[in-house]
Amino acid sequence: HIHQQPESFANAVERNGDAVARFAEIASGKDRLYVVGIGTSWHATLMAEYFARSFGSGMTVIPVHSFDFVLYGPDLTERDAVIVISHTGRKSYSVDALERGKGSPAPTALVTGEEGATRHEGLEHLFIASSPEGSATYTFSYTSALGVLASVIAEIGARRSGTDTLPEGTLTTTVPDAMRSALDQEDAAKSLASAHAKHRRIWLAGAGPGGVTAIEAALKIKESSYLQAEGFSTEQMLHGPFQSVEPDDLMILVAPAGLGQTRTLDLAKETKSIGLDLIVVSDGSSSDIDALADGSLVVPRIDEPFSAITTLIPLHHLAYWLAMERGTNPDKFRLDDERFAKAFALAKL
Repeated sequence: HIHQQPESFANAVERNGDAVARFAEIASGKDRLYVVGIGTSWHATLMAEYFARSFGSGMTVIPVHSFDFVLYGPDLTERDAVIVISHTGRKSYSVDALERGKGSPAPTALVTGEEGATRHEGLEHLFIASSPEGSATYTFSYTSALGVLASVIAEIGARRSGTDTLPEGTLTTTVPDAMRSALDQEDAAKSLASAHAKHRRIWLAGAGPGGVTAIEAALKIKESSYLQAEGFSTEQMLHGPFQSVEPDDLMILVAPAGLGQTRTLDLAKETKSIGLDLIVVSDGSSSDIDALADGSLVVPRIDEPFSAITTLIPLHHLAYWLAMERGTNPDKFRLDDERFAKAFALAKL
């Protein structure tokens, strides 16, 4: 599934072209676009906001957690549009969020997989991101959803500005090619997993879009190897969480070229000053950060916000190989453990 991501991303962009155009024609004239999700899909909503800031031509994108969207608002008007993200189209609060959007004056779309599309065939605005994923630790369905969101926001940006806001081929060629190159880091990720599987806790941080990748990668590590892993934006890490790190912890910094890279260097220096092992996921653009690292995962250079996608791929591999080192099943969501299976049944997702 990790290796499917470049092709799945490109396919998601290509197969949804007509649906993207139809929704963007309506949404581009709205004041706000609420993007709603839960779990991994919540992280996709955060990336949607960065896409909008980069190439949405002033479109206001507001990420909202599905649970909050259902229970706490906001009130929707005819000046709003809504996109709900759900890998399978069946998670309870995401389905409730979709129904809330459909019952409002706001045009509402769903980004889902082929399985979810069969559940919501009658929906006017339906984007199919990927084929069904066999693992509970979602990888290609997440990055494919990002491909759809980037397409929608690029089309909205073009309609609002009257000109293309992304260079031709960015989503169909440039990003997938960079993702393919990022897959070459698997051997390095495997070696790092072998060296670092025994840490008490793993901390991840990155600036801007890289912070979203840090949060998502921490979730993948927790879901697959059951290690303690926490992800933060670089600045948030410096404002409290850093005070709870210990020298036998591991720090992973997502540090490609970008506006926040210098601040991530400050965090790297603090990390090494108290003796933590440090892994850096970078594009080789900062020799100062790379020099501090005990291990590196290096991806091709690509502009923000898309570096959040390329840097995630080797972290997917790291999560997988940490699970192999620890003897856990990275695909089962710990439901092969009877205790967790019974507990899981008590709170329907």
